[in-house]
Formats: sequence, C-alpha cells, structure tokens
Amino acid sequence: TRPTATTTTTLPGNPRGLYIHGSVGVGKSFLMDLFFATLQHDFQKINNNNRTTHTRGIRRIHFHEFMLDVHDRIHAFQKHHRRQDAVPHVAFSLAQEARIWCLDEFQVTDIADAMILKRLWTLLWRADHSNNHHP
Repeated sequence: TRPTATTTTTLPGNPRGLYIHGSVGVGKSFLMDLFFATLQHDFQKINNNNRTTHTRGIRRIHFHEFMLDVHDRIHAFQKHHRRQDAVPHVAFSLAQEARIWCLDEFQVTDIADAMILKRLWTLLWRADHSNNHHP
C-alpha cells in the first residue's frame, strides 16, 4: 500500500501538522527526506534574500532520539529548578531551535512520554501561533 497522510488543521488551508503512515518499505522516510530537503532549500533562500544569519528553521530527527533529548532537557532543568515545571521551558527551547520538526519513526509506547508530548505539542503550537511572521 502507498503511504497516506493525515493533517491537523485549525483553519482551512492552515495545517499545524502532518502525519504520514503506511506499511514498511513504502517510502514514508523517503517522503520526509524530500520534504526536509525542500524546506532546507527554501529556508536557505529566505536567509540569502533577507541577508540574515539565523532563522528559526527546521530539524529532522528520529523520534526516539527526540524523546531522549526531551528527557535530558527536563532532567537538566529540574537539577537547578526542582519546584518548577520543566515542560514549558523545554517547549520554549525547542521552539527557539526550530519552527518545523520532522520526526521519523514516530511511535509512542510509554504513557509518560504521551503525557509529555501532549503538553509539548500544545505549548509548541501555541508558541507558533503567537509568532506572526514569515518563516
């Protein structure tokens, strides 16, 4: 079977996310690689036209590596701020690093990760909508 895509939207024509799913070996990662390469090219062109040195861009990462990074950030924050909620801080730092995240092999099997992700996505989407500018 061919890969299929599902989008999450708030308004018509304004997707907040895209989830590509399908059987093994049908080209999901290949499609993400093409998407990522296209975005890299577009972000580079924007930077060259605006003569800027840094734009909040895109990042492609394996989901498990992403979750390890999130857990490391939570742990590092909690070492210095024991009584504060780390998730908003982590969401802010992720939002500062990239506007678009391409997560390969996305699969949630741990309930704690699911709870963290729900809060992260909510905060990241809220942060993205508060920044009303061209990428």
